[in-house]
Amino acid sequence: MSLVRWRLADYLEERGLTAYAVAKASDITRLNTIYRLARRGKEPTRVDLPTLALLLDGLRKVTGEPVSIGDVLEYLPAADSPFSKVRGQADD
Repeated sequence: MSLVRWRLADYLEERGLTAYAVAKASDITRLNTIYRLARRGKEPTRVDLPTLALLLDGLRKVTGEPVSIGDVLEYLPAADSPFSKVRGQADD
């Protein structure tokens, strides 16, 4: 099964940023939202598109760089996904 996973924690770490700095720069009113998105291993599986847009805007403000969806989300095709091998299923 393919997987889409959050890369926000990695993105912040690579740039020496904190979730707090991004939360303050974005127009997301609940700081907890940013903290949940940036928590490695416990990232939410859903986010609404307006929240994603606000997150990207906040990252642009903090970094001064263009930011795309691919910077914070990663698509892992079935072969690369940790869920690609289902127990008891034969390899094809």
